Amino acid sequence: MHREAKENDPVWDCTLIKMMREHGSTTVNPIYHWSDTDVWDYITKEHIETNPLYRCGYDRVGCIGCPLASYHSRIKEFSDYPVYADNYKKAFDRMLETRTRRGLDNKWKNGQEVFNWWIEEYKYNVKGQITIDEYLRDLGGRL
Repeated sequence: MHREAKENDPVWDCTLIKMMREHGSTTVNPIYHWSDTDVWDYITKEHIETNPLYRCGYDRVGCIGCPLASYHSRIKEFSDYPVYADNYKKAFDRMLETRTRRGLDNKWKNGQEVFNWWIEEYKYNVKGQITIDEYLRDLGGRL
């Protein structure tokens, strides 16, 4: 079907469509080139209901603490929803306990330190994180 559509309709060759040959599917991205303003203009024009968090200053909604979100977004999320921050820290504590029980190395003392790393609290010299130079040195030239 994809080959047939592509052969019969030149729009299938445009950048708005990504062929997923390995999965035998096609993903169509009709608003790929729209700006944020274009999206919000369309939402307003069509009276589309949106997530109320957008009115609270959020520019993206999804998981709280998402690693794909910016540092400032995560700080806002955890500030607005401190119970989630506490739950992350508890989960990280359990992770460290499990690693200790299994005899694995821990680079952090507690869930708070892991949480600080997770939200990128320390932009440089993150405790427990190595630099690329240290990694390459540890490899000893075994690339």
